[in-house]
Amino acid sequence: MNYKNFIKVNPIRFFFFVLLAVFQPILSVVGTYLVQQETNSALSRNWQQFLVINILSLVVLGLNYTFSSIAQYLDEIQQQDLNQEVRAKIIKHYYFDQKDHPVSDVQNRLTNDLTLVDDGYFLGLFGLIYGIILIIGILVYLVALNWALLLANVLLVAVSLALPKLIEKPISRATNLISEKNEKYIDTLNEWLSGLDQLRQFMAGAKLFSVTQDASKKLEDATVKQTTYQKLLNAISGIVTQVFLLIVYLLTGYLIKNGIVTIGVLLIVGNFSFYLSNGIENITGSLTAMKAAKKVKDKVNSDLTPVSDNFKHNGEIPAAIATHNLSLQFPNGEKLTYPDLTIKQGEKILLTGDSGAGKSTLFKMILGQIKPSTGEISFKDKNGNTIKPDMSHIGYIPQDPVVFPASIEDNITMFNDKLNKGVENVVNEVNLEADISKFKEGINKEIDLDKLNISGGQRQKIVLARAKIHNSEVILIDEGTSAIDQKGTLDILANLVKTKATIVFIAHNFNDDMRALFDREIHLAK
Repeated sequence: MNYKNFIKVNPIRFFFFVLLAVFQPILSVVGTYLVQQETNSALSRNWQQFLVINILSLVVLGLNYTFSSIAQYLDEIQQQDLNQEVRAKIIKHYYFDQKDHPVSDVQNRLTNDLTLVDDGYFLGLFGLIYGIILIIGILVYLVALNWALLLANVLLVAVSLALPKLIEKPISRATNLISEKNEKYIDTLNEWLSGLDQLRQFMAGAKLFSVTQDASKKLEDATVKQTTYQKLLNAISGIVTQVFLLIVYLLTGYLIKNGIVTIGVLLIVGNFSFYLSNGIENITGSLTAMKAAKKVKDKVNSDLTPVSDNFKHNGEIPAAIATHNLSLQFPNGEKLTYPDLTIKQGEKILLTGDSGAGKSTLFKMILGQIKPSTGEISFKDKNGNTIKPDMSHIGYIPQDPVVFPASIEDNITMFNDKLNKGVENVVNEVNLEADISKFKEGINKEIDLDKLNISGGQRQKIVLARAKIHNSEVILIDEGTSAIDQKGTLDILANLVKTKATIVFIAHNFNDDMRALFDREIHLAK
């Protein structure tokens, strides 16, 4: 994400943006020249010339504002088009790199961080072009007036451009801090607002308000810190500018007294005062903002690094899963230890144990979501050789299954149209047909994640059907029927155990009828 990418988005639009950004300060200098001529016309009482120059001044002023508005509009459109490309690339990067990315990190990168880069890096380009052309135009004008005025203004520009070095590092750290605190704020909102109903039930609003306000305050403090440094730079630049301009005014008065320049020059020095100050502020502010946004820009670029998009499920279908010397150490000192286990192909296993014994954690280690502290989990082929497993053949049904804002059919097939013909069969196998019949749209019912138009039990059945239709050779069910009544659970399990798939089922509440469906039981002790 750099200026090369910025230009490539739409080269023609960028060309016109630069053209207008260049013309605007040139028109400002032309306007200053017209002010000088107006003064000379008034002093010589040439009212016809005075009127013509006034009309020209209005035209130049109108063009100036028009060009400024259009240039900034083109800059904004260019930014948004680039952001659209960047967001698409980041999403692809996150998908293909096969790593776990916290939702708050993704949200922060795709929203706040891009805004910081836009405001600091790309919006600064307009200010930089404007400031440079404006100062060059004024200095060229001064060459034609008097070398002493030129020298005084060159010194003003040189000193002012050196000022950002004073706070370059602090403002860069402050900008990076905004990114970090915004990420933490989003994370806090996700963690606490997901349990809003529970907080209401137990009237724990005070705690919600406290933690969210604390995270919000830290974000605002970081923003204030960045603003403080920026305003400090502006204040220092303003003071230096005014000191030099006082010198320029005194010098101009001396030149007028000695007949070297006309009195009209005294008036345009006032314009120079505004434009030079404006130009310097644009350059220093833009350069500082660009450098401040560099770290955040580098973070965004790290997530734009191309990742091979030939992502495929490589590996073999495991005939057995074995654990050896497996344990997991937690930061708080607690430790989970597991007996050596072997789960053979086609076995139907009931996994039980005390709460906190590590049943769900075992599943997550098998799936590779958690790395064990000691020991290993190995996948074997029919000959007992260790293999790399094809994880697409291992289905996982958690207590709170993941569904998407799409149709029930799409959630079962996971958007693979080739599987549509098999939907009816798996729907029957997981007892979902009665639920679907309640919907006017049937299997095409769109799931609404905000309004929760399907029950927890229906969600679990959909994910069970998903595992079935994708021919999962191993199905890990972590209380995946907890929201389904006992009779429904028995019916579903009775259908599942008839298949050739290896099934490991975690349950807290089970009876003899449920136990009888399984080949054996593995009990984990805490």
